[in-house]
Amino acid sequence: MPANSSLDLNNLTSGSPLSHLVDWSQIDHVLLDMDGTLIDLNYDNHVWNDLVPAAFAHQAKIELAQAKAQLHRHMDEIHGTISFYSFDYWSRYCGISMIDVHNLVTEMIDYRSGVVDFLAWLEATGRPAIIATNAHRDSIVIKEKHTGITARVDAVVSSHDYGYPKEDPRFWQMLHQHHPFDPRRTLFIDDNEPVLDAAAAAGIQHLLCITQPDSNRAERLDLRYPSFNCFRDLFD
Repeated sequence: MPANSSLDLNNLTSGSPLSHLVDWSQIDHVLLDMDGTLIDLNYDNHVWNDLVPAAFAHQAKIELAQAKAQLHRHMDEIHGTISFYSFDYWSRYCGISMIDVHNLVTEMIDYRSGVVDFLAWLEATGRPAIIATNAHRDSIVIKEKHTGITARVDAVVSSHDYGYPKEDPRFWQMLHQHHPFDPRRTLFIDDNEPVLDAAAAAGIQHLLCITQPDSNRAERLDLRYPSFNCFRDLFD
């Protein structure tokens, strides 16, 4: 995402604050989660909570309630691991194609409020923007087809590229190695507090959380990090 040389970065970041949440004069790089941050989590929640259990129940010839209970129990067991986010792992476990199931309702894929405007504004300031996601590469491909999201940022990094989820400190070490940034002058936005904890442990000082990752669910009011809902709140 090339910087716009006709714009004066100082004019965009000095003077009156653009947001009470972000002092942009202190930010050089921006790292962004994808699902639940840039893209409405309603799609993924519907797929994983409804469509995957239904397909698993049909394949295993068990009742839907039993399928949901088994999947939720196993998800709890492997939560926070790279397998938890892997299409390949769940395809093998369930005996179904995760790609096929996800393609059933792609019309539900949509940006969260203000995201497109924010990414355009960010590009105009010349700050590099990198998506850092736990989403499997197959999931990214599906989202890309329906949003064109990869063209709006400088790079997209999946935790599957490194073999470690964002909850693991090794993810942040490898991300910094491949995409150098000053953690003291980097903003990271995610909807997952354990991931934000890992980013904080990696030295990233500017952290924000999303209050309403899923537009069909209520905003969360008990978050431990500064939080917001609409991306237009982050800039003037």
